[in-house]
Amino acid sequence: MISDKEVESERNLKLKPIAGSYNSYSVNEKEKRDWSGNIYLGCVAAILAIAFFT
Repeated sequence: MISDKEVESERNLKLKPIAGSYNSYSVNEKEKRDWSGNIYLGCVAAILAIAFFT
């Protein structure tokens, strides 16, 4: 739905006009990295290493 109200968004978007085009923009969205999967994998690897060497 299109309205005249401006809505605050939590997404960090950067619009950049595309050279040589008419009303075309490149949308770059920067996301925060989710480290929880990597931390979980690191803990599992540490537990397996401890179990292997003991």
